[in-house]
Amino acid sequence: MEKWYFYKAKDRQGADVSGTVTGSNRREAAQVLQAQNLIVLEIREKKKWDELFNKEFNIRVRSVTGSDFSRFCRQFHIMLNAGIPILTCLELIGGETPNPGFSRDIFGVRQRIQSGENLSQAMVAFPKSFPSLFIFMVEAGETSGHLNEILLKMAEHYDTEEKNRRQLQQTLFYPMVLSMVFVLVLIFLITMVLPTFADMFTVMNAELPGPTRFLMGLSHSLSIRWPIILLSLMGLAGGFAFFCEIDTVAKLRDRLKIRIPLVGVLNHKVCLARMATILGMFLESGIDLLVALSRLEGVADNRYIKTELSQLRNKVTNGVSLSQGMAESDVFPRLFCQLVATGEASGSLPEVLDTLNRIYADEVRSRIQLLHTSLEPLILLVFGGLVLFILAAIMLPVFDIYSAYSSM
Repeated sequence: MEKWYFYKAKDRQGADVSGTVTGSNRREAAQVLQAQNLIVLEIREKKKWDELFNKEFNIRVRSVTGSDFSRFCRQFHIMLNAGIPILTCLELIGGETPNPGFSRDIFGVRQRIQSGENLSQAMVAFPKSFPSLFIFMVEAGETSGHLNEILLKMAEHYDTEEKNRRQLQQTLFYPMVLSMVFVLVLIFLITMVLPTFADMFTVMNAELPGPTRFLMGLSHSLSIRWPIILLSLMGLAGGFAFFCEIDTVAKLRDRLKIRIPLVGVLNHKVCLARMATILGMFLESGIDLLVALSRLEGVADNRYIKTELSQLRNKVTNGVSLSQGMAESDVFPRLFCQLVATGEASGSLPEVLDTLNRIYADEVRSRIQLLHTSLEPLILLVFGGLVLFILAAIMLPVFDIYSAYSSM
């Protein structure tokens, strides 16, 4: 039975080396290290509590961003293209990576490669830093011998996703700030301004219209029962989040994510661009279509799309063409299916998928711009209407009282 061993050793240059190695016993593990021209100083079996301790205290302060990962892929590509060995590449990149958690995991990958694992196997042990899509692509690059080209494509992929994410953040920043300001204004009007007028209405024994009575009741509830309301809202949010994780509900929720107007269309086109990119890279790397669809299903975030991809893979397994299977699903639009059919007929499916990626990437950018121009007036209209409703509910009784006194 294979066991894991911690070791400390020195290489031929006299530098200290440490890591883990596998072997059926301590002697076999030491022989593996000696075969790597290492002088073994210490070797001990890795116990279960060692792994638990590492997992317990391996706290990630900063997550790995798309720009971090794109930079890693580009640096790795440049160094491999220059003929630098993989271990040296990882050592240099890990030392220059500003993210401490990512840097630690890069050195962990290097140590596992020294222990006899290949690059993709070593990355599996660090899921916080290396996503499953990247590991699939690295494995394909190792199998086909095109790892260098795969790294460049993955750098472009993560760079594009990071640019879209930043553009979307910039688009949503101003509407979010505007919404927060409006919410604070509404709370101020309901809890501070309205009670002042409520006392005046009570003294004058004025008959209040329905909107004013509603707002006065809401103001009283917020002033007296705000802890209960806050706890109730937190409970409802937690219950709703738990309810949404039920498989059937989650599929319905994820379907709505790509169907609701404006935002749903944007999410749908982002998913289409991503699927075209990933499937094209899989096929261009020499991966079989069924395996590519299976792995595409594995990296899909949307549960509804994941289900549709599973059904698509079953149809292709039963002899249905890829384009026909896509046409039977409502996830893939007609243009997508027609171009895929053209690629299948001409034998240039990876190139067609790359074209589809560019088409939908352009549409994503235009949709983000449309979202930017649509959200601001929509928010102004909604919250402006609410403020106007509150002011009207406050001023209507005042006008009634003034009219009554004027007629006397």
